[in-house]
Amino acid sequence: MEVVTPAELASVASSFALLDTRSAEAFAAGHLKGSGNLPAAELERRRSELPPREAPVLVIAEDGGQAAANAAQLEALGYARVAWLDGSLSAVAHGLADRAPAARLWRPSPFLEQVLPLLPPPGDGVRALDLAAGAGREAVFAALNGYRVEAWDEDKDVLERARALGARHGVRIETQVRDLERRHPEVPPAAYQVVMTFRFLHRPLLPHIAAAVAPGGCVVYETFLRGQERFGRPRHPRFLLDHDELPRHFPDFVIERYEERTPPEGPWLARLMARKPA
Repeated sequence: MEVVTPAELASVASSFALLDTRSAEAFAAGHLKGSGNLPAAELERRRSELPPREAPVLVIAEDGGQAAANAAQLEALGYARVAWLDGSLSAVAHGLADRAPAARLWRPSPFLEQVLPLLPPPGDGVRALDLAAGAGREAVFAALNGYRVEAWDEDKDVLERARALGARHGVRIETQVRDLERRHPEVPPAAYQVVMTFRFLHRPLLPHIAAAVAPGGCVVYETFLRGQERFGRPRHPRFLLDHDELPRHFPDFVIERYEERTPPEGPWLARLMARKPA
């Protein structure tokens, strides 16, 4: 881990994602501009709100000792470059001057960010559905960009975290507890202008996803390819796509983006954005 002194902070802050681990009350009373806020006691529960693991992170706390301890937590979660502020923000010029809401440190799937300008624009009657939404990063990101979003997942607790994430960013997402591996998942046909799924594969669900997209609407899909098993989960073939398999599940769609990413360090992913003809 790297140590940053209060005197050094101004010169290095722009190189890091700034993670303030003080309480929400302390953060609201004053913080360093550009900081995100995840109280230390909530780091594990809200880990989906942390920056990507490849991002360098600078941890701020009430004092240097607490910052070092919280930085060690991040290292244990797999962060490669973690620094901590060896002191209090009161020792930093303008360290407690900002009162703005916490910065968003998390990112949705980079693929969703890339294809967002190609999707049907948000507006009245434009609905987006996030299937297997998990902790809600993609759903909340879509809501922040103006979409009316439904998030479905089988885990009630994780959907509650997704709703809370949206509330912290000033947006509302609708959530439904749904078992997407049921024989008949009851996805309404032609009801959504955007249907998206990330890091989830249940092949019997794919025809229902295609049917749920309204004419002129889009499907955005990203999940793991065969070969991912050498890097970690998932390992079972039923959760891994074959090469060039994903576009074949949307035969009546116009494939506007498709890529397969197989970096030496993983993960191996297939990514698709396709449009249903109007």
